[in-house]
Amino acid sequence: MLQAALEEHLTFLSGAVRLKGVLSYPEQARPELAVLLCSPHPHFAGDMNNNVICAVAQRLAARCAVMRFDYRGVGESEISLGPDESAFDYWNAIEETKDYRDAVEDVAAAARALLAATESLNVGLSVVGYSFGAATGMLFACRESRVEKMVAIAPPLGKVSFEFLSDCRKPSLHIAGRNDFLYSDEKMAAFRRSVGPAARVVVLDEVDHFFRGDEDSVARQIEEYLLGTKGNQHGS
Repeated sequence: MLQAALEEHLTFLSGAVRLKGVLSYPEQARPELAVLLCSPHPHFAGDMNNNVICAVAQRLAARCAVMRFDYRGVGESEISLGPDESAFDYWNAIEETKDYRDAVEDVAAAARALLAATESLNVGLSVVGYSFGAATGMLFACRESRVEKMVAIAPPLGKVSFEFLSDCRKPSLHIAGRNDFLYSDEKMAAFRRSVGPAARVVVLDEVDHFFRGDEDSVARQIEEYLLGTKGNQHGS
């Protein structure tokens, strides 16, 4: 049984906009690690209440200080828009151009809020991202010296270039589903070349991009990787 966890709702700045997040941590035990969770694209169930993000947060919060948050324009997070521009238009443009600078800045802002909240604990920082969040999370993690480990869930193979990972030496875990609509053996082979031989790559059989019914299995594997706890695994 998981240990009880507490939650605090946080507001923090990313540039000039206010973002909303939730910090979860053990009710009684001292957190062993700080973990930042990065959600999928807002057009694809991408908020901090996503099924995978919540499952990972719930499992890790028994032993870690876990921060999940909403990007700008999502949920109660603010956004600055141009004339006649909607939040949908803004995020659609990001999806089309693959210009992730604002999203990565939101990740960095959330990380600063998490580090400020855990400053007295003197614990390490890891970043976990799902789908679009795998890209934004790892873009941030690779440049941030305080990040010790990073995890990518369902990295968007073929939609995002992960060549930047070839220069990143941080330990990493990458989890993909073989039935993901973005998955192919060719795309995975290219991804493995980008992440290098030191990365751990897990491909789950009979699992798609959304992990419905497999959320806890994924969360257990991430717990094992970050904290050394044995989780249930299947796949190859």
